[in-house]
Amino acid sequence: MEKKKILLISNMYPSKSNKHYGIFIKNTEDLLRENGYDVQKVVITKQKNIVLKLINYLLLHLKVIIKGLFGNVDYLYVHFISHSSLGAVIVKKINKNVKLILNCHGNDIVADNEIDLKNIKRSKKYLKYADKVVVPSSYFKNVLIKDYHIKEDIIFIYPSGGVDTNYFKNISLIDAKNKSGLNKDYNYLGYISRIETDKGYDTFVYMIKELEKKDLIKKYNLKFLIVGSGLEEDRLNDLVRELELENFIERKDLLSQEELLYLYNSLELFIFPTYRKSDSLGLVGLEAMSCETFVIASDKYGPSCYMKDNFNGFTFKIEDYKDLTKKIIKYFELDDESKKNIKNNARKTAIEYDTNNTKNKILEVFK
Repeated sequence: MEKKKILLISNMYPSKSNKHYGIFIKNTEDLLRENGYDVQKVVITKQKNIVLKLINYLLLHLKVIIKGLFGNVDYLYVHFISHSSLGAVIVKKINKNVKLILNCHGNDIVADNEIDLKNIKRSKKYLKYADKVVVPSSYFKNVLIKDYHIKEDIIFIYPSGGVDTNYFKNISLIDAKNKSGLNKDYNYLGYISRIETDKGYDTFVYMIKELEKKDLIKKYNLKFLIVGSGLEEDRLNDLVRELELENFIERKDLLSQEELLYLYNSLELFIFPTYRKSDSLGLVGLEAMSCETFVIASDKYGPSCYMKDNFNGFTFKIEDYKDLTKKIIKYFELDDESKKNIKNNARKTAIEYDTNNTKNKILEVFK
């Protein structure tokens, strides 16, 4: 039997200089190949130069049209639909037999600001031609049904490659701190995410100040770790200086998967304070849960799909650093048995999102 041919189309794909940019797309590509599909791709890697970026997009759409029309393709599989769908939709209009699969990820269907509204407008046009639509979470599925009027039976939930729970697992706290270069004498509360609008780094910093005001940093022997980089690093630095918190915070840039394993296991608490509407899932939360690290997350958007308050972690009112502080105090007042039960439930939740347990969800799309 001849292999079904998939043309993978994406404006996000890893490169030597940006190994983790769009890595979940590369992982999905590998999964499809391993399961008998002939996968070809037209992709863009990260590019800062605006002129080169524009040229890359023009070439992407041109190549998609050529390969889509003359390459005997069965499926056009598009990631980040507002930017990557134009060529595929042109092919679909000409060749009705090819199946168009659109995979939404973030601000291609949910606007964080006015600039994103252009994405929404384009995506609404492209979605009309989709045979099936893939989303990372039930949150995004509901957005498509409510705001885009997409029929429920063509929407498939696939959590962006899922979590490798065989890799992200609990290891010795001492070993983890040694590998991470963190001080073994402190309890670390960590933020691991981009330093960008609405990701919640400000909520995290205000929470630190609140703990300081209550004299709880010394009481709980705390240090705070911020991991990530992004467009608002200057604002973060200004905020930390303004609140005079420099002595309490350690910083690291974005890390490799190996480094993240040790980091998650070094934390007393993983804080996931996002209030970005386009955060469709939040794999970092699941990775931390897979390591049996206690997670406290905001109660809306992506994390709300898997976080259950008092069951597999704690949730707090979105953007409310005082409520977050209350949940941190609640954690330190928990008995060891309660903490253990919640961490066990967190691990079980992560396993539900394991790569092997979710792979059939994406394979079902191409049947």
